[in-house]
Amino acid sequence: MDKKNPLSTGIASAVTFALLSILCAVAFMVAPDATIDFFGAFMHGLDLNTARSAAPLSLGRVLYGVIGLAIIGFIAGLLFAWTYNAVNRRCGC
Repeated sequence: MDKKNPLSTGIASAVTFALLSILCAVAFMVAPDATIDFFGAFMHGLDLNTARSAAPLSLGRVLYGVIGLAIIGFIAGLLFAWTYNAVNRRCGC
């Protein structure tokens, strides 16, 4: 198996997470009730309406979420690549 580059994997994950965050924000702006229902299904029927924020969705809040998820995605990508390479070395796959 090929070795994963941790920096490249981290950047790819960061971009992916940021795009998903943007898509989620757009979905919430277009159809908030349907979006909450959709993500509630991911939580096995948990009613997310009780956690719904009363604050309006603003560009600042969206950017805060996009940047936060990009950072988490970057760290997750780095950890994934590092773990993948360690396991690959260990088992000789």
